[in-house]
Amino acid sequence: MKFVIFHGSFGSKNGNWFPDLKSRLESLGQTVILSQFPVENYDLVTKTGEPYIFLKQNLNNWLKFFEKNILPQLDGKEKLCFVGHSLGPLFILHLVDKYKIKIDSAIFVSPFLDQLPNTPWQLAKANKTFFKTDFDFDRLKKFIPISYALCSDKDPYIPNHQFKLFAKAMDSSVIYVKNAGHLNAEVNLNEFPLVFDLCCSRINLPLYQKFLARRSQQQASEFIRFNKNKVLTLSPTEANDESRFHFMNLKNGGFCTLISSSTNLNPHDQYYEDGRKTAKNCDITRVIMVVNKTDLKRREIKEQIKCDLIAGIKVGLCELKDVKDLVGEYDFGLWDDEYICSIHYKNSKKQSEIILDGRHDSLEKARGWKDEILKHTTFL
Repeated sequence: MKFVIFHGSFGSKNGNWFPDLKSRLESLGQTVILSQFPVENYDLVTKTGEPYIFLKQNLNNWLKFFEKNILPQLDGKEKLCFVGHSLGPLFILHLVDKYKIKIDSAIFVSPFLDQLPNTPWQLAKANKTFFKTDFDFDRLKKFIPISYALCSDKDPYIPNHQFKLFAKAMDSSVIYVKNAGHLNAEVNLNEFPLVFDLCCSRINLPLYQKFLARRSQQQASEFIRFNKNKVLTLSPTEANDESRFHFMNLKNGGFCTLISSSTNLNPHDQYYEDGRKTAKNCDITRVIMVVNKTDLKRREIKEQIKCDLIAGIKVGLCELKDVKDLVGEYDFGLWDDEYICSIHYKNSKKQSEIILDGRHDSLEKARGWKDEILKHTTFL
């Protein structure tokens, strides 16, 4: 999907939460356009006073800039989502109206249509050419079928009735953010997870990327930026969260192995129960890697096989010695053919870490391991 982010009056592409949103979306493989539109220098405007003539920031210049620098990048091959802040939402309406751009969705942050009563004169003059309340909104809503309107209940510039007017005109889903000013850097809003969440709701992320997006919300905001290599190391405790997530979001199915000599095997662990529930709607294969044939007499292994077969999981047996030199991992899962979950052991028995890997080369290797294992597997 392609996202286009529009800053507001006197704004900067490097300001507010725009760079953070761009970084997060790009780390999920999305295309993001964040451009600097022509703006005046606020201090110079203030120093000159109200006679100042705006030669850069006006509707005509912004339309020309968009037509030259951004419109050629919108080739219609990808779904579009426009994200605008303050003056940005109003400019988005002008763009869609003029160029008849069909977009998937729009996120309007602190939007307005007309002159604002509490606006400093500098902003009032800068925005003057953009104001418009008589759009053909029925037509616009055909080009923007889904939209969200976000506003703070304590916005110093936008009265609540003006925000509601914009949202109602576009049939936008309304979201209020408490005590957040103009939803910008003035209230230290340099990151805006809510906008990121709304963006993610419009894209069909692969399973691995969905998990990364979820982790980014739960942990430090920088998390997702530094995982562009698509490799992630988890502790055994963290792995429980990942397993619940991938079983809840699995679309097609998966292939996984289980070491027969594992000392901490609990057939009724939540991980295995979640997998059995998922097997009702997905194709799951589990191959038990047999270290010693006597392992098959273990109560845990017998119970594991019984419960898996009842749940509809395909269960097979493969002697580890037959493939030991042919595969790189003995305890791993390949989920939706999109990422690998490999379990590493300390002292060959206790789990020490879990590696998630979504790289293309790694996936190719894992598919090869799967093929070799299946060649030597007897299904029950």
